[in-house]
Amino acid sequence: MIFLSAWAFGLLGVASVIALLYFLRRREERLVVSAIWLWEEEHERPRSALTLLWTKIWLLLVQLAALAALVFSLAEPTLTREFIGGGTLALIIDGSASMQTAEQGKTRYELAIARAAELIEQRRPNRLTIIQAQQSPKLLVPLTEDRPRALFTLKASQPTLQGDAKPSDILELVRSQGGLENFHEVIYISDHAPALPIPWVSVGEPRKNLAITGFAARPVPDGTSQAIVWARVQNFSSEALEGTLKLFAEETEIHQERISLGPGEQRSVEALAPLYTRFRAVLDVIDDFAFDNIRYSVIPRRPQLKILWLGERNFFLMRALSTFAEVSTQTDETASYDLVIAHNTAIRPVGAVLLINSVAEPWVVRAGSISEPGSLQVLVPGHPLVQHVRGEHLRPTTLSGAQLAPGVQTLIASGDQPILAAYRSQGLRFVYLGVDLKSSPLVLTPSFPILIRNSIYWLIPELGLPSERFVSDEFATLGFADQAAINLDPTESEINRLGSPSFVPQESPTRETKSQIYTPIWYLGAWAAFVALAGELLWYYWGVFRRRRWSYERAP
Repeated sequence: MIFLSAWAFGLLGVASVIALLYFLRRREERLVVSAIWLWEEEHERPRSALTLLWTKIWLLLVQLAALAALVFSLAEPTLTREFIGGGTLALIIDGSASMQTAEQGKTRYELAIARAAELIEQRRPNRLTIIQAQQSPKLLVPLTEDRPRALFTLKASQPTLQGDAKPSDILELVRSQGGLENFHEVIYISDHAPALPIPWVSVGEPRKNLAITGFAARPVPDGTSQAIVWARVQNFSSEALEGTLKLFAEETEIHQERISLGPGEQRSVEALAPLYTRFRAVLDVIDDFAFDNIRYSVIPRRPQLKILWLGERNFFLMRALSTFAEVSTQTDETASYDLVIAHNTAIRPVGAVLLINSVAEPWVVRAGSISEPGSLQVLVPGHPLVQHVRGEHLRPTTLSGAQLAPGVQTLIASGDQPILAAYRSQGLRFVYLGVDLKSSPLVLTPSFPILIRNSIYWLIPELGLPSERFVSDEFATLGFADQAAINLDPTESEINRLGSPSFVPQESPTRETKSQIYTPIWYLGAWAAFVALAGELLWYYWGVFRRRRWSYERAP
C-alpha cells in the first residue's frame, strides 16, 4: 500500500490540541446526597487529581480514532498489485453498414464489441487506442492507459451506414497516435478480411440477404413525358430467396413484381413511369440485412445551357443536346455564353469549345481529304469521353484529314488520322470530333447522344454531377442534395465476405511488460471517521438525556 498524499499525516499533530481541550473540560463530578454522616466513619483514601483525569477517557479515544481515520483518508491510501501487461494495443473495429447484419438477436457490431472486450482483458495493455473503420473513419479512443473508460466509450459507440474504410485513412489514424512502430499489436475486428496486412478477428456467420443493388430513372429520349425506371435485385445468400419488388414514382406505385432468385443470381426489372422527379424501389423480403431493401433515384433538373453556335446547324445535334439540357443558341459573339459549338467551319477557339469537323488554328489544322478511312482504334479506353461509346459507331464514310498541335490528346483514331481528340489548358478546353454529321450514320446510333453528353460534361464539369451518392460521400456543390439520391453502397450488401480464416489470430504473441494496478481505498478511512463522530454525537445526546431525566425524577 502507498500513500499518494503523505503530507496529510502532519495533521496528526491536531491530536495534542484535542487531548488538551478534553482535559481542560474535565471537572470533578458533584453529587447531591441527603446526608453526609453516613460516610464519616469511612477511612479516607486520597487520590491524585491527575489519576482522576485519566479515568473514563473512552470519549477522547473515539475522537482521536476519528482524527486518525480522517488523516488516513486524506493521505489517499492506494493498494498496488503487479501484473504482466501486453504493451501497447491498437484495436480497429469495423463500423461499416454490413456490421448491422442481424446475428441471432444481436448485430455483428455488438459481437465485435464483445470480442474487443475479451482481447483487452486477455492482453491487459498498458496503453491502447480504438479506431472505428468506415468510409470516414473515427478515432473512438485516443491512446490512453484508462482501459475501463476505453471500454465504456467503445460500448457506447454505434455502427454506421457507410462503406468500407480506405486502408490509407486507417493507417493515418494509427500513425496519429504515435506511429505504427510504437504499437506492439494492431488487431482488426470485422466481418470480412481487411486490405491491410494485419491480424484479423472475424465476427459473424453466413446470413440471408436479398438486396436491391442498382436503381436508376432516366427520361425517355423521344421527347415524351415518360421515364424509364430500372432496378437490379441480387441474392447474396447460399440459398434461394424470394420477395416482392415495388417501384414508385413519387408516391404512386407504378410496378410490382414477384422475384425468386437462387444463390448468387441477379435480375433486372424495367418499367415505364410518368416523368416525375423522385423515384423509389422497395423490396419486401425477410432477410438478415434490411438496409439494402430500399433505394432512391432522382431525375435532376436539366441545366440551362447558353450556346454560341458557329457554322452549320444540325437537327440531330440539337436533339442530342436537348436530351440533357435546356439549350438556347445564339450567334452573337459579344453576348455571354457557356459553350461554343463549331460545326463545319473555322474559328479561333477560346473557353469551352466543341469542334465538329471544324478547324481551329493553330490547334487543329486541315490536312486534305481521305476517301477511305482505316480501321478505328480506341487509344485511351479509360477516358471519360469514350465511356459507353461504341467505336464502330464512329466509323466515317469519308474523313477530312486533320493535323493536331502537340499536347492535343487523340482518343480515337482511324489509321493516323484523329477521329476524337481533347485538349485542356488554362483558358481553353476543346473536344474535336472529325466526323461530317451530314454524311455519317453516327447521328442515328445510340452512341451519338452519349458522346455529345460526355463531351459537354467534360468541357463543363459542373454540369456532370452524378445523380446518386452513397452514404458519407461529400456533396460536390451547395444544394447538391436536392439533385441527388443518397443510397447505401451496394458493396455493403455482400454480407458474407468472410474471407480466408488464415488471417485470424487465435493467441497472438505480445510483448510482456510488468505493470501495476492502483486501487484507491481512501473511502474506508472516510467511512470510519464518519461512524466514530456519529457514535460520539449519539453518546453525548444520550448523556444529556439521562442527566435531564435524573434531575426530573429528583425534583420535589
